[in-house]
Amino acid sequence: MSSYVKGLCACGNKQESKGINYLGKKTYSKYCSTCKRGKIQKNNLLKIDKSCEKCGFVPIHPSQMDIDHIDGNHRNNDSSNLQVLCANCHRLKTYKNKDWK
Repeated sequence: MSSYVKGLCACGNKQESKGINYLGKKTYSKYCSTCKRGKIQKNNLLKIDKSCEKCGFVPIHPSQMDIDHIDGNHRNNDSSNLQVLCANCHRLKTYKNKDWK
């Protein structure tokens, strides 16, 4: 099992910490806590470089896009519950729907 350098998951969130290895160095999962263990299928990760499903924004870099849970339930990673939104649309949707609660 390989360790990853701290960075971003394919969905744009921070990678989840796995702890400290036998050399005393911090290790990180390939995925963030939402995508943990690759629950978001590869086809959803591959479409992150496409346009925003709400406003049509075309990203220059995949980090400008987020994968959003349509129903607001972060544990429901079914592909029918996921959509790709630009960062702006994702934050507006989260704010309007109060998805953080």
